[in-house]
Amino acid sequence: MKPPEPKEIREAYADYRSEWQDIREQGRLDMQAISIEGPWTAEDRAQRKDAGRPCVHLDQINQFLNQTIGNVRKSKRSVKAMPKGDGANDKDAKNRSNLIMGIEERSQAQPVYLNAFESMIERSYGFAVIRTEYKDDDSFDQEILVKPVMNPDCVLLNPTYKQPDASDVGDGFLLELVPKKEFKRLYPKAEITDFTSDADPHLSDWIKDKFVQRAEYWMVQHETDTLLLVETEKGPVIFREEEWKAAQQAGIKGTVKRDRKIQIPKVVQYLTNGFEILDDVPWAGTRIPIIPCFGPERWTTEGGNSKRELLSMVRFARDPQMLYDFLATQECEEAGMVPKVPFIGYKGQFESDAEVWEEINKVPHSMVQIDVMVDGATGQVLPIPTRPQYEPNFQQYELAKDSAGRSLQAAMGITPLPDAAQRRNQKSGVALEKIDDMESLGAFHLVDRYENCFLHNMGWQINELIEPILDTQREMPVTQPDGSRSLVHVIGNTSHPIDDQGAYDVQDVPEDHIHTGKGDFDVTISTGPSYQSEREEQAAFVDQLIENMPNMPQPGTPAAKVLALAIRMRPDLGPIGQQIAEVFDPPDPSNLPPEAKAIVSQLQGQLQQVQQEAAGLHAEHAGKVLEQQTKLLLQQMKEDGDNQRAQLANDIK
Repeated sequence: MKPPEPKEIREAYADYRSEWQDIREQGRLDMQAISIEGPWTAEDRAQRKDAGRPCVHLDQINQFLNQTIGNVRKSKRSVKAMPKGDGANDKDAKNRSNLIMGIEERSQAQPVYLNAFESMIERSYGFAVIRTEYKDDDSFDQEILVKPVMNPDCVLLNPTYKQPDASDVGDGFLLELVPKKEFKRLYPKAEITDFTSDADPHLSDWIKDKFVQRAEYWMVQHETDTLLLVETEKGPVIFREEEWKAAQQAGIKGTVKRDRKIQIPKVVQYLTNGFEILDDVPWAGTRIPIIPCFGPERWTTEGGNSKRELLSMVRFARDPQMLYDFLATQECEEAGMVPKVPFIGYKGQFESDAEVWEEINKVPHSMVQIDVMVDGATGQVLPIPTRPQYEPNFQQYELAKDSAGRSLQAAMGITPLPDAAQRRNQKSGVALEKIDDMESLGAFHLVDRYENCFLHNMGWQINELIEPILDTQREMPVTQPDGSRSLVHVIGNTSHPIDDQGAYDVQDVPEDHIHTGKGDFDVTISTGPSYQSEREEQAAFVDQLIENMPNMPQPGTPAAKVLALAIRMRPDLGPIGQQIAEVFDPPDPSNLPPEAKAIVSQLQGQLQQVQQEAAGLHAEHAGKVLEQQTKLLLQQMKEDGDNQRAQLANDIK
């Protein structure tokens, strides 16, 4: 595949930066609204500071953001594999799910996921990236890791993507500023090391005063191939053109029934400084591993052209926050207008009791005297000193702030009612649960984008990388749903293929293993309570079940089946709930899969053998008991006869 020209890379960078400029600007304003400075602009703050006026920011948004993040944090999301075909089964899917959970745990993926989600609700876009790294310096084994993108503004994706999760993006940049000295050390053979060329107008985009912009330019390129449907002796088989030629040389015969052209995606990472390709690395997956977490998407028309907008949770709350801060500032400013002079009078009225007047606001006095002053023009006595009366409009400001706060809540999808006092008065657990649901429902569209776009794309790419990356025999840690960890034996498809009989070409393969090249899988995202809360629910349910055990229906009855169905409807009980349900509604042996039927048949045979052995032991035991009872009876009869003879002899005597 031919690498792109540096000029094409620079032009793509300039185009994408221009296309994302408005979205980034709105994101900047969102971040300003939740910063310590608040929504006030620098000009507003400077003007108020110069005029000696207050400029207050009372943050209201971050508490609602933290509430939404907390709701996501307490319900851990996990990627689960599903069998899709090509020999995949439920057991393989479970093992692969545990393998993916192990990858997430080694990567500490949950904070990475939450970082992308937090960035999305704050500024409408966030990112994470998938990496493949060698296990250590003494190994050729690679591992899959999930890494964070702490600054989402260092990512520029091609804006022509069509899918909500941007999984079809064709190319994109992951940018990094490298100090010039470090760049020279890392790339001593790079053409541009003196940083003095000004031949290109985009030079300033890549060469800064002290830094060089290094970019990972990810690009999806396509190779054309032909797909063939060949009728062979074993039935229809699908080959690619080169594979069919190799099969024919191996002696396989068949007739091509259908053919079609296909485009095979090949992802390549080009490391560049904008003026030359520093390195190129092929990627094992078919998608660019920069995983975006985008907020809800809106399309508007501007100047006759369609324009994409990405919304955050903060976007429509900026103006209500500005109104709230303005009212708080006005209230503060009006409070500052309250006169600090307690009494106002004419000059000379305070001379007689000057000391009392000095401390009148600190020390109580029974009386205070003033000097009588006469107006020289009219001859009238001037009024006594008075306090200036000023009533700040605090009540009106508080009402206005309450209205602004409710507008802010509505803009963020937060239910204004009930308040904390009303929540405390609620006695019903169902009512409290409905209140919690109402509070989280306003942000559900954001959580849905997080789960069904970001996490699904992440899980899909991790699952796709398992076969080409975990391709050697090794021991790998996996994580069970309950949080326990164990090591499993991984059989890589490259080093350990399967023969025609379905057996491995290696010896001593453990029975409990994972073959990364066997089967086709898809992924789904599961959401549930934490393991600790699940255990608490299980314990509470089992306690309740034991209390009502005398009233429980007999297994297999209609009432028991209804109870089992109700238990299965409670996902918070986890696998324990499924086991309890099977006690009341045992599975029908006729509907079991062949593997389970074989196990049941084996267990039934063992049970029959045990029953036969038990019957023999029972008969032997019964014989011994009868023999012992007979001996006791004979002994008793002998003793009775001796007693009778002794009595008779005594009577005769």
